[in-house]
Amino acid sequence: MTAGAASTKRLCPHCGRPPGLRWYHLLPSNNRNRVLKCASCGGGYDLSDGAKIASMMGGFLGLGPSILLFGKIAKAGHGSAAATLTGTIVVAAAFALGSMLVASLALALVPKK
Repeated sequence: MTAGAASTKRLCPHCGRPPGLRWYHLLPSNNRNRVLKCASCGGGYDLSDGAKIASMMGGFLGLGPSILLFGKIAKAGHGSAAATLTGTIVVAAAFALGSMLVASLALALVPKK
């Protein structure tokens, strides 16, 4: 695989230009009928199934360390509501960051109708 072939996976499957993919589209989605519109040509596309699975796995990988951190935050805050809320936000952020990072590494776009 050449460097050019790897970069075409990130381009619109219809026109071959950058589609305007937003960061939140890399988050896990169970909507199999989701159709994102290319900013250049208006063609429909979505992430490949492999990228969607990678997104979920990345989120799960982010959960491990964040749950340990949640325990430390809750213990340091003596179980207060503020410490629990802060820990929950850390866990959610770690899931989202892990998900988006791994999905961006496995990113491939497929045409949709």
